Amino acid sequence: MRKLANIFEFYKSTLTMNVSISALAWVFGGFETFKYVLVIFGFCISILIKEVNAKNEYLFYYNNGISKMQLFVYGFLLNFVFSLVLILVINVVLKFV
Repeated sequence: MRKLANIFEFYKSTLTMNVSISALAWVFGGFETFKYVLVIFGFCISILIKEVNAKNEYLFYYNNGISKMQLFVYGFLLNFVFSLVLILVINVVLKFV
């Protein structure tokens, strides 16, 4: 359970950057671009920024038994699920507007 909580904390730290990048994509490219950026590109960019700015944080996760690859894979899976739910909610809201 502790591993899952740590993985979720890692994902939350990437979420802000991902949503910000995706919002810019929505402004400049529309909703279709937003969906693709949110699912793949935004997450990869947020991981890249984290890799450059916060390398030392990986030591915390490693000491808790979580490898960098596990963080990336589980983070991507969490991002995929979050993205699908968010896109479905936005589609429902847009249909009613």
